[in-house]
Amino acid sequence: MRFWNYKSEEFYALYTKIYDSNFPMEKKKVMLRSLFSGEYCLMRITSISKLCYEEYKKNNFKKVTKFKRVNKRFVRHQFITFSETLTEILKRKVPMKDFWKEIDENEKTHLITRGERDKEEYLYINIPIEGGYFLNKTVGFEYGKKEELYLKYISQYRIRWRKMTLESKKKTN
Repeated sequence: MRFWNYKSEEFYALYTKIYDSNFPMEKKKVMLRSLFSGEYCLMRITSISKLCYEEYKKNNFKKVTKFKRVNKRFVRHQFITFSETLTEILKRKVPMKDFWKEIDENEKTHLITRGERDKEEYLYINIPIEGGYFLNKTVGFEYGKKEELYLKYISQYRIRWRKMTLESKKKTN
């Protein structure tokens, strides 16, 4: 069984083998992406937006079991893509502690709605990493009893929302 913050020496050993190989950069990226597919350390949700929280609250914080429209509205907004992370760790051979540090820093993700992404602005709260909430799966993220109880717990207190403004990817001339 995998633990949510598992940092294996085997992953690092495979990274060094791939790094030292004669494969072209793009092939190395494909191999590393496949290696990390579905691992908990990727696309780690570290914050949830106010609108996502409100959607869960409408459903009494229960998991939406049927594929409803609400599920399609949630997106994981990643500030640095895994492809960019792979480029960084393949530019130079990084020591093991820096390897995991780079992945941890770059894989922070916010759970937001599509509308918030389109508006490029939203309110959010941080989620404690120690709890292992909203873990990455091969497809999507986990939402179970643990996440339900956490959201119910924080609903009992005054939530201090922070504001996030996304950088526009549209170029202005």
